[in-house]
Amino acid sequence: MNKKFIEFFSYYGMEFNGKVAYGKIQGYETNATLASTDNVAPLKMHVSFYATDEQKQNIQAQIRALALKFFVMQFTPYGLALGFNDITLNKLLKRLPETLEAIYKILSENGAKKSEFCPVCGNPLASDSSKKCNIDGYTITIDNECVNTINNIINAENQDFNAAPNNYFKGFIGALLGGLVGVAITVILYMIGFVSALSAVVSIVLGAFLYQKFQGKPNKMMVVIVTLTTLVLQAITIPAIYITAAGIAANEVGLGISALEAFQMAMQDAELARYFYSELAMVVLFTAIGAGIEIFALSKKIKRTKNI
Repeated sequence: MNKKFIEFFSYYGMEFNGKVAYGKIQGYETNATLASTDNVAPLKMHVSFYATDEQKQNIQAQIRALALKFFVMQFTPYGLALGFNDITLNKLLKRLPETLEAIYKILSENGAKKSEFCPVCGNPLASDSSKKCNIDGYTITIDNECVNTINNIINAENQDFNAAPNNYFKGFIGALLGGLVGVAITVILYMIGFVSALSAVVSIVLGAFLYQKFQGKPNKMMVVIVTLTTLVLQAITIPAIYITAAGIAANEVGLGISALEAFQMAMQDAELARYFYSELAMVVLFTAIGAGIEIFALSKKIKRTKNI
């Protein structure tokens, strides 16, 4: 975490576990972390509390009425997630104390229960009957009975997921359609002299979406099937372009040979062959880069929640 943010949250008495600050602000259990690569809300906070639906509606309306700039918010099953940004970190830090003061005041005035109460059920917490749970990287204290209930729900959902059919073939059809869209983008970009990872990214994102739309199960095999489909299609696109171009050229000069024969003849030219393999390597490289980025994103999305 940025040194200035460490100093800022240390002022509130919060402690740091890796990149996450944890402690209490105005009696509310609070987590904070800074993701400098996030352009929307690099500073993320989670405030744990219990509130009724009516109280949440009032809290949301009053926080919205503050008209905070570069700000996002969303209720979670355990409280409220906040996201902050500004033109510079210094500007954000300068206005953050007043902003937090206003937000915590709204929570308190609307009856949101503080850290002495379970954020799930609202009952008082006791040290011998509660647990500090790691939820999405945040530390949230929950009553043991609620922990057991949540874990039972998670286990039941995971069992249902594991029992569901994989539908690999149906999923592959979706991945193939996404891959063909990626091929079309590759051809268009190639025609204008541009090689990019964009086609692979689109192929994998769309392929994963269609894989699930075609009733394929979103698991590790989905990532493997979508990725391999993209890589194979992208790898044969450049040879297909060259073979097609060679066939057209042969036909224009009146050679009575097939497109593949024309391509084989053209590849006897060392310079052309070197150019072909160079472009093929570039396409495979950019595809691998795009695939790597999306594999990481997909892997996070399909990760099943385990017990808290």
